[in-house]
Amino acid sequence: MTWLLAWAVVFCDIGTSVYYVPGILYGQVGNLAITFVAVTTLAFILLAWKYTEVSIRNPEGGGVVTVSTRAFGLYAGALGGMLITVDYFLTSAISTASGFFYLGSIFPLFSEHVVFFSCLSLIAMALLNIIGIRESAMVALAFAVAAFSVDLVVIVLALVKLEPGELGRLWSAATAVKGLSLKHAVVGFAGAWLAFSGLESISQLSPTLCRPLSRTVRFAMVAVVVSVLLTSPLLTALAIGTLPEASKARGSEYFISELGGHYGAFFTRAAVVLTAATLLLFAANTAIIGGYHVFLALAKNQFLPSYISRRNRRYRTPHLAILLATIVPLGIIVVTKAHMETLGDMYAFGLLGAFTFTSLGLDVLRWREGRRGFAFAVGLLTTAMVMVSWVTNIFEKPLATMFGGSVTLLGLFAAIAIRNDLPILAINRVPAIARRAAALRARVADEVEEKESILTLEDAVALKTLLPSSTLVGLHGSNPRLIDEALRRVKGNHEQVLYAVAVTEWPGLLSGEQIRPDPDVIQAINEAYEQAKAQGVTLVPTWRISQSAAKAIAETARALEVNAVMLGVSQRSAIYHMLRGNVLKGLTKFLPEERIRIITVG
Repeated sequence: MTWLLAWAVVFCDIGTSVYYVPGILYGQVGNLAITFVAVTTLAFILLAWKYTEVSIRNPEGGGVVTVSTRAFGLYAGALGGMLITVDYFLTSAISTASGFFYLGSIFPLFSEHVVFFSCLSLIAMALLNIIGIRESAMVALAFAVAAFSVDLVVIVLALVKLEPGELGRLWSAATAVKGLSLKHAVVGFAGAWLAFSGLESISQLSPTLCRPLSRTVRFAMVAVVVSVLLTSPLLTALAIGTLPEASKARGSEYFISELGGHYGAFFTRAAVVLTAATLLLFAANTAIIGGYHVFLALAKNQFLPSYISRRNRRYRTPHLAILLATIVPLGIIVVTKAHMETLGDMYAFGLLGAFTFTSLGLDVLRWREGRRGFAFAVGLLTTAMVMVSWVTNIFEKPLATMFGGSVTLLGLFAAIAIRNDLPILAINRVPAIARRAAALRARVADEVEEKESILTLEDAVALKTLLPSSTLVGLHGSNPRLIDEALRRVKGNHEQVLYAVAVTEWPGLLSGEQIRPDPDVIQAINEAYEQAKAQGVTLVPTWRISQSAAKAIAETARALEVNAVMLGVSQRSAIYHMLRGNVLKGLTKFLPEERIRIITVG
């Protein structure tokens, strides 16, 4: 992704906060919310500077998990993963509920049944992700530009129509700190961090960003900071300081749509509602994707059972991880009845915990490297501000501490137990289970034995002078008929080699890491290898990971210089192709050259 696409993805996350934070903070600290958001904005800029370095340092991504592991060890990384998981759970819940509250400001049916529609939406997101919705950064860019533009229009309309008296009331509200105790000041400052949730997204995107990474990350972060400075503090101040009390009493869940309706026409209010709802639901889906990617990373490090990363045979997506990333937010919405202030309180635990571990971890890494100048001192100040806010929330918001702490500790204990095989050792003490497990291991090992080395694309290219072929077959599961037709073509060209490529698709905006193919991919390659061997043909299999199977196959075809790509096709619905992408249609886009034919079988 370019810096502009990276900005869009992060703004789709962090830019949603402004739709629910003003109402939540107003209910907690009244008009002083303006002051607290303004002060926290300065701390946000310092933290954004540190997240820029985190993203550049860790091109493999991982954010808090990677930084905590390198600074404090493997178990600290697991703890960081649990904290960011809590953050993702609450992002899904609060974004989904807030999206339907905004729709309810125009269509009352949605606000009257927020819990029902939120749960229905989360279930739909889970199903779409299991099918493998191809969530594109270009879609994020469209949503981000639309929402940012509407926010600016509302701000301009409000500033143009502000009367001197309203401006005075706004200033009085923002500076009414006389008599404010230190305790209330710290509590307000800690609560205002909610306005900047989503900043951690940039550290998850590192593997997908254009190189040089440092340039892309810096440009993206500058764009994020500027866009947030132009929207969040101003919209919060205008909504709280200038809206009539009747408008604020109508519903704290949709202050910004009330602001658009107050200073603009119905069209302005409708534009706010439409962009807010779509952006919030998009952020909820991105949080589900981020959540299940964290589960996959923890499973790879043996902190979660390996079966959590098991992929659906039909759609090739980690359905168990997706279901887990969806069930918890769904339960949160049901238990809290989508009460926004409660969700906001619960949100703070994981958010500030992840911020604290990331910031402190970077300080430790800088210290080890001997970087102890001005930047180190400013970094320590940033860590202190975030840590004080987190500790304050732990004591001041018991519900958030109870939920977030319970999930984090249970997850951490389970991770430690799983990594040390404690559940397995306990279960395998049962004789019947031990015998069955041994038989299962033997059968699985026999099924997924790699009869032929599976190559990277680079290895296959290096071998093509020794093992030339003009035919590439795209494998997606077992397909004897496809292999048979490919072998006919190979023999018809008087060749003895057939190239094959299997692609593992990682849908969504966040990249994934996988060391080796899944067992069913290996099994499909094994079957193709045996079928080719029986006819005296050598199969040269390659394996790719990509967001687009069509693009990966096209790149492989060009690199291996074949003149035909053969695919097995089946009749799929238009909805299926819209969500997953049509590989055949994609190939016609990525392989427009006449010299490479696309041959379909089926």
